[in-house]
Amino acid sequence: MLANDMKGDNMSIQREWKFGTHQARFEEPDTLWVSIQGDTSLKDATALSELYAEVGGKGPFYVVTDLREATTVDAEAREHVSKNINPAWFLGSIYIGAGFLHRTVAKSLSLMHYLTGRLTFELHFVSNEEEARALLARERGKRSAQVA
Repeated sequence: MLANDMKGDNMSIQREWKFGTHQARFEEPDTLWVSIQGDTSLKDATALSELYAEVGGKGPFYVVTDLREATTVDAEAREHVSKNINPAWFLGSIYIGAGFLHRTVAKSLSLMHYLTGRLTFELHFVSNEEEARALLARERGKRSAQVA
């Protein structure tokens, strides 16, 4: 199950979660950083879907998923995520260190949501956190320009 806590500092409140060997943290104003380590089971996927719903219920967010230490994803886990996430929760999705299998899974989920008219965000693949942060800054800049 999800374990979470609140950590405060002078600038913001950061929430952290752990599920199985994976962890996540929310960074203000709008980014969920997820670290996947090892295998992803149906139980892990269920916890991750619940986390997306919790965060997305407060407003759309960017999700940055670090897959450099990830191994396999159960077929049941992939199916659960595809059926239980709402693309409207996301402003965008960035994958760090995704290999061929993880890229294929991510692209197939996005294609399914695109074909059903539910895809509302873009997928990006980068090599490290520095590239992810630079991409987040560019994406926020594009969103600000569109809103203005």
